[in-house]
Parts: sequence; C-alpha cells; structure tokens
Amino acid sequence: MKILPGKYIWKKWLRKAGIGFWGAFLLFLLCDRIFPLNTDLYYAPVVEARDGTVLHAYIARDNQWRIKTRLDEITPELKKALIFKEDKHFYHHLGINPLAVGRAFLNNFSRHRRTSGASTITMQVARMLDPKPRTYFNKCLEMFRATQLELHYSKDEILQLYFNLVPYGSNIQGVKAASLLYFNKTPDQLSLAEITALSIIPNRPNSRVMGRDNDKIVAARNRWLERFQKAGLFPASVINDALHEPLTAYRHNAPGGVPQFAYRTRLNHPGSLEMRTTIDGKMQQKAETIVSNYVAQLKLKNVNNAAVLIIDNQTHEALTYIGSSDFTDRFHFGQVDGVRAVRSPGSTLKPLLYGLSFDRGRITPKTVIADVPINLKGYSPENYDRMFRGNVTVEYALSNSLNIPAVKLLDAEGVGNFAGVLSQAGFASIKKNKDKIGLSLILGGCGVRLEELTALFSAFANGGNYYSTRYNPSDTSSSGKSVRNTGINDSLNKPLIIMTPVADYMLTRILCELHRPDLPNAWDEARGIPKIAWKTGTSYGRKDAWSIGFNKRYTIGVWVGNFSAAGVPDLSGASTATPLLFELFNAIDREVGNDWLQPPKDLAFRLVCAETGKVPNDFCHNQVMDYYIPGVSSNELCDHMKATWLSADEKYSYCTSCLPPSGYKTKLMQNISPELAAYNDVAHIAYQKLPPHNPACTRTFQGQAPVITSLTNGMTYLITDKEQQKLQLSCTAANDVHKVYWYINDHFFSASEADKKMFFSATAPILKISCTDDKGRNTNIEIKVRFI
Repeated sequence: MKILPGKYIWKKWLRKAGIGFWGAFLLFLLCDRIFPLNTDLYYAPVVEARDGTVLHAYIARDNQWRIKTRLDEITPELKKALIFKEDKHFYHHLGINPLAVGRAFLNNFSRHRRTSGASTITMQVARMLDPKPRTYFNKCLEMFRATQLELHYSKDEILQLYFNLVPYGSNIQGVKAASLLYFNKTPDQLSLAEITALSIIPNRPNSRVMGRDNDKIVAARNRWLERFQKAGLFPASVINDALHEPLTAYRHNAPGGVPQFAYRTRLNHPGSLEMRTTIDGKMQQKAETIVSNYVAQLKLKNVNNAAVLIIDNQTHEALTYIGSSDFTDRFHFGQVDGVRAVRSPGSTLKPLLYGLSFDRGRITPKTVIADVPINLKGYSPENYDRMFRGNVTVEYALSNSLNIPAVKLLDAEGVGNFAGVLSQAGFASIKKNKDKIGLSLILGGCGVRLEELTALFSAFANGGNYYSTRYNPSDTSSSGKSVRNTGINDSLNKPLIIMTPVADYMLTRILCELHRPDLPNAWDEARGIPKIAWKTGTSYGRKDAWSIGFNKRYTIGVWVGNFSAAGVPDLSGASTATPLLFELFNAIDREVGNDWLQPPKDLAFRLVCAETGKVPNDFCHNQVMDYYIPGVSSNELCDHMKATWLSADEKYSYCTSCLPPSGYKTKLMQNISPELAAYNDVAHIAYQKLPPHNPACTRTFQGQAPVITSLTNGMTYLITDKEQQKLQLSCTAANDVHKVYWYINDHFFSASEADKKMFFSATAPILKISCTDDKGRNTNIEIKVRFI
C-alpha cells in the first residue's frame, strides 16, 4: 500500500472541511429561506405626552403588558448591567458562544444533570420568540434561530428585542412595561439600583415578585452591585448610592391618563403603537388636580362634570385635554368626552360677531345701540336678566353680554354669512345645520364643541388668524382659507383670516374689561385676577356654563355642567365656570405681563359724540375718544338732534309745505328711533317729544313708516277658538307720530294712539294688515291663519 505524504493528507482534509463548511453554510441559507425567523410581536399601544412620557397604555392583543422599548430608551447603564450579567462576550460572537457551549456540555455530562447553561443573549431572544421544552434538539434549533438573528439584525436591535421580551412575572414582558408598572418611570429614567433590581427578576420571575419579595430582591440586587463594583463597571460612588437605595416598588396600575383623549387618538391612528401627542404631562396633571378639586365642591350644588382644553397660541397645540373631571364616575356619565360633546354655547359666539361688525364698518366700541324690546321676523329676544337698558355703547353691550344688541348685529350681518364664517372655522354642527338656524344662533340656539370654541378664541389671541388645533406633532395647523376672500391660499401655512388685527384688538380690549357683571364675586380684588381677555356663556335652562379666556401665550376653554343635561338654578358662566378659568390661568401662567396686548399700526383714534358714537356734529358738546378703522368705519355725522320748526307757543310743528312766513321759531329737538320712543313710553322714561304736526297740512311725509311689531309678515298663526282667541295689533312709530290707523284686508278697522295695543278676531285664512300713521306713511304685511 502506498503511503500518502502528510502534506497531501492535510490538503485533502482541508478540502473536505471547506466543502463541508460551504455546504453547511448553503444549507443554513436554504433553511433560513425555508424557515424564516418571525420577530413580529404584539405590543401594547401607548399614547405619549410631548416628552415621550406614557399617558395611557392599552394591553397587547395577546393580553400581555408588552410595551415597545425604543433604542433611545436603552441607556448605557442598562446595556452594561445586562451584558455583564448575562453575556460578557455578546459583542464578540455570532449568536453562539462555543466555549460556553463546550463548558456546559462537559459539566452537564459529567454530573448527569443540568448544572449550567450556555445561552447567549441572542439565544435567549430566540427562545423567548419561540418558547419550547428544554431538549437537546430544541437547543440546537435555538442555536439556529440565534444565528438567524445575528444574520438579519444588528447587536443593538437584538438587545432591543431582548428588552421587549424579557419576562418580569405575571403578564409583564419587557423592561419598559416593568419600569412603568413597578416604578412609574420609563427605562431611561431608572436609577442603577432599579436597573439591577429589574435585571435579576427574569431569572426567577415567579419567586421574586415586586411588592411581595422586595427583601429577597434587595439581597440579590446588592450581590450583583458588589460584583459590578469589583469589575469596575460603574463609579464607586454610584454603586454606594445604589446599595443604600431602598426598594419600595410594587405593581401599579397601567398608565390610564387622559382616557377620552387617548381613546380619540387611538381611533385616529389605527395600528399605531406609539402615538406621540402634544399634551404637556406636567401641565395636564396640574390642571386635572385643579379641576377635580373644583368639581368636588360643585357636587354639593348638583353640578357634577367639567371639561377643559388648553391651547398654546404660538404653536396651536393642545397642551391639556380634560374630557371629564372623573372618568370613573359612571353614575354621572364620566366617560363622556366633554371636549367633543355638542352643547349650547350660550353667549360665547358674541365676540366673533362684534369683531366681524367692526370689520364691516357698522360699529366701533363707542357706537350707541338701543337695548329695547324688538320683534325681528317673529323673534323677540330678551336679556339674561329680562331687563332693558335703552341706549348703550357697543363695548358696554358686549362686556355686559346684552342679547338684543347682539341679535340686531346678527340681523345686519346675516345669519347665513355668520354661520358661514363659523363653518369655515370648524364648527361642524353649525355647518351641518346652517340652513336651519336663525337669529337665536347668537344666543346659543345651535350646537358647538369646547374644542371649537377654544380654537376660535385662540384666533383672537393671534390677531384674528384662525389655526386648527394640533393634537400630535405631525398635524398640520392651518385651514388654508380666508374668510374675507373665501379662496384657497397658495400655502398651507397660511391661516384662516376671520378678522383684521385692528378689529381683533378692539374686540380684545373690550374682553379685557374688569368692570363687568360676569366677574365672579370671589374675584373682586384685582390682584387675584389673571391678566386675560375672557367671555362667559350660559345656555338656556342653565344646563351649560362656559368661560373661554386667552392671553398672548395660552387659550383656556372651560365647560361646567352635567352630562345628563340637567339644569341647575345656580349654574352660570360667571359664577361657575369663570372661577375655574381664573384658577387655571393663575396656576400655569401667573407671571404674564400687562403689555401682552399691543395696538396694531392701522388702529386710529377720533372724537365721537357720546350720544350716538358717530362723528360729531355742531350740536355735539359731549364727546369721547373712540377707536376706529380708517377707510372702513362709518363716517356718518351724528343726528341725535334735529332742527325743527315750531309755532311760537310750541304747540305745533311745521314742515316746508306748511311753514308760515313768520310767527315760528327753530329749535333743536331730540331725534330718537321709533323703537326707543316706544320703550321710553312703556318704561315711563321722559324724553323730548315733537309737538303734533300742523293739522292744516296735507302733505304726505317721507321718513320711517310704522313698524308692525305684534305680527310677522309671512307667518302662519294657529287659532283654536274663533270666539275667544284674538290677534294683537301694535306698532312702533316715529317720534312725530301721535295717531295710527289700522286696516284689515283693505277695510278700515280702527284708529288709536301710536303706542296703544288693539285686538281683533281673524275671519279669513289670509289677512292683509295695514298700518298708516298720521303723516300718511304706510306699512303692509300679510299673514296666514289656520283654524284647528
């Protein structure tokens, strides 16, 4: 037999080894393709604050508390402690440590039992991904899976998988879930003592339970800390502090903050695991405490719910979202989201109407408007206190939240136009029902949400520019439209312009006024009042109390009431909602300066007559300073006085047609509207009346005809008893009118004094009602009557 040289034998073996290696490698790649590694995990969805703090967590689909740990949450201390304890050579092997495997095999074989393991961190990840009984075959399968992990993932990604899978007893998996449920912290906030305590639980998760076995955990923790010290893993001072740190941890409830907002966020982001929001965790917690304590006092008055939204006026982000004061209060429907609930706004829409009217040039702050009984198309509004004040300025009407001036302004603006602006500003219910609403809209005859109102008032803090509220950092914050131009802007960064900065400034100055009836009694000392602009509102039936306020930095919306819609006699925006608004502002932004409201460059000043708010005439001796918008505000001359020709004894007045050549005199007489004259008569308020006109004059006068106030043109009236039920005839007439004449279906009915009420029985289904004054001026209306 021929003996081959040793060199040839080695080459032969090397060739076979190479073939075997490449064959094994190709076999591994084939198996890797046929049996792919599945690393998909069910994670618990979490809603996070702006700084990453977990606000609310939902359990994973497999009923495990497994919250995904991000790479940036794995601190160097956490890595070093784990690698030192579990796998010192983690960064130097490909998933399997051959030396450790050999050592474990010899120890277990020689002692005929399992005495030591050889699992690397990667192998532990493979086992946790696909748990199987401990057999030699499964150990080989585990090694295969570990090699797959090393092939497809980086070392840091493998560590991330480990920290997301490691068990901590019960249904807690992963270091983030454990740190939240045991320490109320995220992993990057853990101390070394807490890191070490968590690192020893996975070895015995059932015998080392936080809150039950803390003494055992501390003893094991300190042993490992001493090993860390001997190895020089951490500074001695840090180790010493960790050794003396007590362990008081126990299992807490999973984070369940901002429940309504969390539910809303999850619905808007289906499938997302980490939903970062704009909520400021510290501000949220502070506001929740204030609201909870405040509502606890209100419960004594049968007021059980409140909702709050706080918006940053610079970023347009929601910083605080309180859907209800107590989510767990099922008896009072605490699960309702008060931020999104549709409620009656009371008077809170009035500021927008006044701002639009400033921009239209109809009014300025000193414009005088009559707060007297009116009838507009069958609608006869009343003030909150059911009283009337006669002539008042616009700024007084708004700061005192008078209803009748607001209804007059809405009638001038047009319900459709006003509803259109609100629709563009995101008022969904108004947009849906804008064809059904009427003049009662401005007094709360519509549905709004707290988030809609708060965003609107935030626009007042931004010079009249409206931005949609942002709830997560990726939201766009613009509507991209202009109310005045009603066109699409070129850039999505442009806001919705609801009013000019000048009109917004005039509006905000009025809303900053402190001498007003909606200032809470407990806040009558100015030093306790935050430097804000605000408006209150109370819905019909006292079911909703609102107070929305803003300064340069924040806008806060407050709603207080009952989700059951039960009214409370003492409920009002001033006494119930505003104290909470003030308390919130003082808690989050007490140091704001007085100079946050600066006049825009286009603002101008002028003297106006105090009697009308119009440009002074020669007879206007009582003048006041007023803001106005040049080129926009009305320049109409004051007409509160009128030159009148009177007989020498002042018993009769003359016109140009009957003015005698001599024997008369000219006198300035008070010139007031028919509605104000009618109110003065009813309220027994003295005013200067014109003498009767010359009875010998036959001229038909120009001017304002009588206004029929008791019946509305085009309306249908139901009559149930022809004999007993009658319709009223009444009107308002000019100051120079003393007598009016009534006609029904062109047949004379009766003559009466201008301020006298009369009644008649309806006899036909369609009636033409005519009223003619003693100057020949006539008004006609047509009504329908249905007999039932």
